[in-house]
Amino acid sequence: SKRVISNIHNRIKEKQRTIAVADGREPANPIVDAAIVSHIFWPALQNQQFKHHARIQTELDQFSTEYGQLKNPRRLVWMNQLGNVQLELDVLEEKLDGTVTIETREFSVAPLLATLISHFEDKDQWTAEDLSNETGLAEHIVQKRMGYWINNRVVKLLPGQPVTYEVATRDHLLQGDNDPDSTAASMMDYDGSEDQAVCVFTQEEEEMEVFESYIMGMLTNMGQLPLSRIHNTLKMYVSGGSDIKYSKTPQQLSMFLQHLCKQEKLECGPDGMYKLFKK
Repeated sequence: SKRVISNIHNRIKEKQRTIAVADGREPANPIVDAAIVSHIFWPALQNQQFKHHARIQTELDQFSTEYGQLKNPRRLVWMNQLGNVQLELDVLEEKLDGTVTIETREFSVAPLLATLISHFEDKDQWTAEDLSNETGLAEHIVQKRMGYWINNRVVKLLPGQPVTYEVATRDHLLQGDNDPDSTAASMMDYDGSEDQAVCVFTQEEEEMEVFESYIMGMLTNMGQLPLSRIHNTLKMYVSGGSDIKYSKTPQQLSMFLQHLCKQEKLECGPDGMYKLFKK
């Protein structure tokens, strides 16, 4: 995929150079990079649907268009919740002597956080409801995510209702933060890594559920088995001509067996032997 991405970047650069020359300005470098994986060789991932800010979506669409022209009839399906966006933002900083300055800081955040903060380039103040309408996400999700930007002093949660955010200013910092609602919201720090981890874990769990019937049948016939025996038996019988392939690690299988124990479908003895749960 590195060669494909390099070709896409070169095509975008050439087109942007032509436009820049016509406008009498310096051409901008492509800002979108991607890890391109085939759905044939990569497990399906859960995709959190939300609407990117228009400026971000334009860049993604341009990348997708070039990919489609290079690899027709293939197309890209973006996994919205995965990846990182590099941003430079002006942030309020309070010095030891009490003075307040604005400093430029770099952030590496999830795409949703980048989308939310991008809306504040359009106007300084947004309600949670408006951001919900723009992104297509529920208001409570927007409020949780905005806690990250509040904590980093990029935006301020204004007192009162409806829930409203404003680009942070020197006046906000000098006035202090005595509003309890604002304090509670700022405690909800979030950088996007939680969603990515949960997404991958949930996906692995769903994939393992395919093998649940094999495991239950195995333990029904044999009584109890250790992790290694279950793992080796799955490798032996769920492969070859079967449409379902078992290629999990012992660690992944162990996590799934513990999940079945929590659901009271299996139980594990002190000797590490798994058996059907007896109610």
